Amino acid sequence: MTNPNPNPDHRPVVRAVPHSGELDARGIPITCARCHARRDWLLLNVRDHVFVRCRCAHEWEEPDLTRAYFDLHFTEPEHEWESFDDGMRALGFDGLLAGTTWN
Repeated sequence: MTNPNPNPDHRPVVRAVPHSGELDARGIPITCARCHARRDWLLLNVRDHVFVRCRCAHEWEEPDLTRAYFDLHFTEPEHEWESFDDGMRALGFDGLLAGTTWN
């Protein structure tokens, strides 16, 4: 498969916003399919796509969360990491804290 990006060294920007409460974009609270958590998410925005990541490190694209929804919850970045994995580890969404929620 060829890379459609003319600059293969360019990585897309990933914006990440912690969201401690429940998400109910469909009118039904979103639940993690792996650990059944109902709150304490990390919202990830890559281009026009929004992903939800759980503390257990399960991640999925959530089509009911739009870029506009993400932009409402987004503030200026506080940190920048060299890699996606470094960021997930620093934010506590790498799976190590699976089952943990903050009050």
